[in-house]
Amino acid sequence: MWRIVVNAVLFDIAWPLCVLVDSVWIIIAFTAANLFVHLRIVADKANEWLWIAVVWLLGFSIDTAVFSSGLLVNDDGSPFPPAWLLLLWVNFAMALRYSMFFLQKSAILAALLGGIFGPFSYWTGAWLNGTVEFSQPVIVPVIVLVCIWALFLPFTTWLSRRRIFTGVEYA
Repeated sequence: MWRIVVNAVLFDIAWPLCVLVDSVWIIIAFTAANLFVHLRIVADKANEWLWIAVVWLLGFSIDTAVFSSGLLVNDDGSPFPPAWLLLLWVNFAMALRYSMFFLQKSAILAALLGGIFGPFSYWTGAWLNGTVEFSQPVIVPVIVLVCIWALFLPFTTWLSRRRIFTGVEYA
């Protein structure tokens, strides 16, 4: 239980830090420290480093597609997501199997919460950070993000139970 609490507290620090802090170096330092604590103290699952890398790569791919398509726009015009968003993916990957473990119990719950809170997180992050904007009309990127996250979250909760990440195969 204590691992879940530590993980939840660190993610609750990571999200606003990634979104609100202007210095990418501070975000990198926190993410590295969080990763160290996670891998040394919190993580008890096999191949946790591989899990984090896979979720980060999936997140990078999704966000690159969303930014490249123009649904989300970086203030510097880059077709890639900003560094703070990419570092947020590392922190999210660490939280997904621990403080968000309850999502693994129901694909429907994961889809519902993903479809609601995934786009809400982008919207809030974009509004607070100010370096990302939703393209117009806003409803289009919101609908796309709802669809992406309603599929992404159940997929990653299913994926997290595969033998490659746990050493044990689940149904």
